[in-house]
Amino acid sequence: MTERLSRIAPEAMTPEQAEIYARFTGGKRTKSSFSLVHPEGGLIGPPNAWLLSPPLGRVFERIGWTMRYELQLSDRACEIAILLVAFHRESPFELYAHRKAGRAAGLTDTEIEGLATRTPPTFRSDEERTVFTTTLAILDHQNLDDAEYAAATATLGERGLFELVTLVGYYDQVATQLAIFGVEPPGDA
Repeated sequence: MTERLSRIAPEAMTPEQAEIYARFTGGKRTKSSFSLVHPEGGLIGPPNAWLLSPPLGRVFERIGWTMRYELQLSDRACEIAILLVAFHRESPFELYAHRKAGRAAGLTDTEIEGLATRTPPTFRSDEERTVFTTTLAILDHQNLDDAEYAAATATLGERGLFELVTLVGYYDQVATQLAIFGVEPPGDA
């Protein structure tokens, strides 16, 4: 598939778009394991599409920030879930970005690639094991039966389960956006 969306250069951005762009060029995101800023300016990945609708772009930027930096789930558990979604959806950009984020969170390359075939990583906690099994259940049947729900809340609590369900749904939505607009990883990936 070819990329369907051109990168919006900073000098061509509206003030609303420039405001969103600024959120990706400073602060904590600049220390992330992957960058969403193109070396020549503008954004790559999901945020470039978000610039098409600044009202939605602002919301997605904030949700993305929350998913990366404000959940009670551990970084490693989050990356297990995100990578399971990325492999399930065969999303090249998500795989590019979250292989890097997964390594930064402590997953090995073998563990990351094993997630493609649903091979469990070496779990460091009950949280990670529960995130793995619950994410697979969500991906397989978009729901949890009573036993799966009880097991997930026993380990993660209701808040943790809500965060996991939202994380899986968010990255599934992002995978859809990336697929529709033909967003691929950078050429050096």
